[in-house]
Amino acid sequence: MAGMKGMKWVSEELAAEYDDRAARTTPDMDLFYNAVTDAIPPQGRRILELGCGTGILTARIRKKRPEAALVCIDNSAAMLAVAREKPELTDITLVKGDIRDSWPTGLYDAVVSTFCLPALDPDEQQALLKRAHSALLPGGVCITGCVIRPPTAEKEQYQLGQWEKFMQDAGLNPAEVRQQRATWDGARTRIPTQEGFQEVLTKAGFTRIWCPYYIGLYGVFVTER
Repeated sequence: MAGMKGMKWVSEELAAEYDDRAARTTPDMDLFYNAVTDAIPPQGRRILELGCGTGILTARIRKKRPEAALVCIDNSAAMLAVAREKPELTDITLVKGDIRDSWPTGLYDAVVSTFCLPALDPDEQQALLKRAHSALLPGGVCITGCVIRPPTAEKEQYQLGQWEKFMQDAGLNPAEVRQQRATWDGARTRIPTQEGFQEVLTKAGFTRIWCPYYIGLYGVFVTER
């Protein structure tokens, strides 16, 4: 979860260590990101990534779809600076900006994001997904990988305990684990349940919704225009 990229408490100083922290806070990281990239249409030629951060997902998209034109937006200059240093991302269009503001013009075959929606209030999440629907070509997909709040308090506490154990086993010290747990507690009211997020997507105009990955606190939602 790495401080949930895009959250207000993620400082610019975290950028240099973000990739390492992400690996230590995201269980089944490869499976999670593979679910995102596998959902991109094979014919997809223009892809918009919202909240790209240091380019963790971007690099995987580039490897999966080397022929695609990638446009990526993030509001952190430090995160984008790390992304620009990655040799596999030299031909990517990286834009510094707020994803709530205007996007580069044109329609896309895919709009993707990971871990940025909890930075937004629920009404902003709804508005963003509605814009994503409008920005897609017919048959295009919106792919959202994010944290998902379990449906009951009991299940939530269990999954949070499993997450904390993963972080401890990955080498984070107790203070770092508490810091990461604080990101969940601070964003909890903005983290949807699986059912709640599907309702948000439906209100945004999407009619075909599926979830190819949902393990623990993490889910990937794919929607087609």
